[in-house]
Amino acid sequence: MSGDMLWGGRFSGAPDPDMLRLTSSLDVDLRLLPYDCRATKAHARTLVAAGLLEEADLTDVDRVCDELVDEWERGALAPGARDEDVHSLVERELSQRLGEAGRRIHAGRSRNDLVATDFRLWCRDAALSLARTAADLCRVIARRAEEHAETVMPGFTHLQPAQPISAGFHFLAHGFAILRDVRRFEHAAEAADVSPLGAGALAGTTLPLDVRIAQDELGFAGLFDNAMDAVSDRDFAADLLYACALCAVHLSRIGEEIVLWTSPSFGFARLPDEWSTGSSMMPQKRNPDLAELVRGRTGPAIGDLTALVTLLKGLPLAYGRDLQEDKEIVFRGTDRIEGCLAGVARMLDGLVLDADALRAAAGAGAMWATDLAEVLVERGVPFRDAHEAVGRVVAAVESEGAGLTDGLLVGAHDAFVPGDSRRADPLRAVAARTTAGGTAPVRVREQIERLRAALGAVAEA
Repeated sequence: MSGDMLWGGRFSGAPDPDMLRLTSSLDVDLRLLPYDCRATKAHARTLVAAGLLEEADLTDVDRVCDELVDEWERGALAPGARDEDVHSLVERELSQRLGEAGRRIHAGRSRNDLVATDFRLWCRDAALSLARTAADLCRVIARRAEEHAETVMPGFTHLQPAQPISAGFHFLAHGFAILRDVRRFEHAAEAADVSPLGAGALAGTTLPLDVRIAQDELGFAGLFDNAMDAVSDRDFAADLLYACALCAVHLSRIGEEIVLWTSPSFGFARLPDEWSTGSSMMPQKRNPDLAELVRGRTGPAIGDLTALVTLLKGLPLAYGRDLQEDKEIVFRGTDRIEGCLAGVARMLDGLVLDADALRAAAGAGAMWATDLAEVLVERGVPFRDAHEAVGRVVAAVESEGAGLTDGLLVGAHDAFVPGDSRRADPLRAVAARTTAGGTAPVRVREQIERLRAALGAVAEA
């Protein structure tokens, strides 16, 4: 019969084993067990305040919940054959171990508000963990930027040589992008920080429950406004996966540059042995596999966000079993990004830059052109005229296959003077870019301090 199911009273027959297998979520949501036990402890206190549970029972409820968490952590907790999900498992164990007190626990509570509570608690913790891990990556980037504040390299647009920059400046461009990810993870934690416990199935309860008791016990910053919205809302999960997806995009860009920089075609950097792999056929190969995988895992990260919002888009209020599928998507997505963030931090920490190769590349490709055009602008020449004059110099250098000379400059425009060719020195070009957010070492060091200051309130993972 079906009396051992949480909902079995109105059924005369047991559910088909295949139906139970196909609808069970226990293999996924067992991960929520510590949060389900926390929510159960909080709800028990709400019941005591309402006179629906004896205060003396709280000690036993707390003890059994702690035992369940301990057994789960040790892998010693055995689910029952009829446990559909983590909630039914916890309630069954409470009932078996505590008798009547355990059977009273679910009064005024639905699995709808319980799963929303568990999931919000989990997402809040996961988002804060990701914020810390992303902040740790930022700290690695700040350290590498400090090491290379004066290491000159080419900056690119369209993957074509554009202007000389410092490697530290380049690192920081990634650092401030990851800092925004830290902020998005913190926002996702704030979005999850609302208690839905007490909303019931969709409309609250007739029992005299003070839902603020559970809110306070669980440390939620806010309380639900509408019970129907409370059990159906998964915006907080979408916020978390959006933060994961955009973080994956930023990590992918870092991965792409590691792939390029460590290629012999660029020769800008080298990964240490412990962060490289080889080929099963070609003995000479040194592959940046993790960088490639981080780049590749961006697709699934974006897919997770798409999967979740697609899952939500057509659901009528309040709760549909479709929402069972949200946890697998979110667990998978957050695990992926946590691993990618930690891996990229280790890779960047071990990346060895070739300062000589970077310096040589910074002197190629006529990257002095903008600087020389701005020399003319400083001397009163309209920018468009300066642009055209320097363009002629670039064309002459390329066609003649010779280096830049004062003679070429003076011949291109009468505002040039002997000695202006020294402006083509990439070290000088980098040092001269002292405007806000620029690549000059003095500005790079300011940016490092701003990045570190912004991370000051984020604990290390």
